[in-house]
Amino acid sequence: MIKAVFFDFDETLQDRTLAFEGYMDSFFAEFCPHLDPAEKEKRKEDMRVTGKGGYVNRVEWYRQLIELWDWQDAPSADELAHHYDYTFGDCNVIFPNSKKLLIELKKRGYIVGVITNGPSYLQNHKMDTSGLRPYCDIVVVSGDLGVHKPDPRLFEIVAEKVGLTTEECVYVGDHPVNDIQGALASGMKAIRMNFGWFKDRDLRDDVPIIHDIIQVLDYLN
Repeated sequence: MIKAVFFDFDETLQDRTLAFEGYMDSFFAEFCPHLDPAEKEKRKEDMRVTGKGGYVNRVEWYRQLIELWDWQDAPSADELAHHYDYTFGDCNVIFPNSKKLLIELKKRGYIVGVITNGPSYLQNHKMDTSGLRPYCDIVVVSGDLGVHKPDPRLFEIVAEKVGLTTEECVYVGDHPVNDIQGALASGMKAIRMNFGWFKDRDLRDDVPIIHDIIQVLDYLN
């Protein structure tokens, strides 16, 4: 019997793709305010393509962009990566049904939480500004523990923290490896949010697929 429902954050509870659009607007407003509109749109597309949905080493990513744009007076790649980690959380775009779902799960008696990969400040800041933290019993950021998805130990640690076995938990996420394989390896059940950078990639017949987060309710006992 499922007693807890845990979630990934980006592309699961929030539209990270749309949030990234907002981040790019703030990025260019701060670092390239006088850029020609056509050039700005070209650079945005460069960021979309090379950013790979956030699954990059950000310092190396910014070094690549500085070289690609021949950005002569650019801040250091480290400074730009710091800007990302400390301001991306101001650009959250939470899915319309995320809060509704968490409230309904709590009403039904489930333990609710978030297990997310990333640096401590970045992911905790997202949670703080998302408005979703009050509806969670637990929020675990991999950067706070030094254990990262898909390592099954991260899922096991969270289950233990709430006094459950992994078999009593289900995990909802968009990443076929970090979220789905990691959860299954720990003994948790999994639900695939088919959205974002990994949409339609490596879908599994043994894992339910949803396109709107509220559909989680269809797969709970």
